[in-house]
Amino acid sequence: MVVEYRATEVYLGRIELHPHYQGRGIGARLIRSLVETTAQRRQHLILDVLAVNTRAHAFYQRHGFREVARHGEENRKIRMRFTQQRTSE
Repeated sequence: MVVEYRATEVYLGRIELHPHYQGRGIGARLIRSLVETTAQRRQHLILDVLAVNTRAHAFYQRHGFREVARHGEENRKIRMRFTQQRTSE
């Protein structure tokens, strides 16, 4: 996992798990931990995902990230930002 703590935001540069460990909730736990850290810092959590990586895009959406822009050559990268979800519980 590569994280950049910037002046105004936290940028998740990379998160990778060996295929043997994927699908076990490890990535979700890492994301939740980073979300908590970012909330304590009162900053936005952002990342970029390749548009062709639909599996990663769906993973981030399930965990509260929303698309905010597309950039790069032929808009191949999707910029996503974590959006705190409010619950009525």
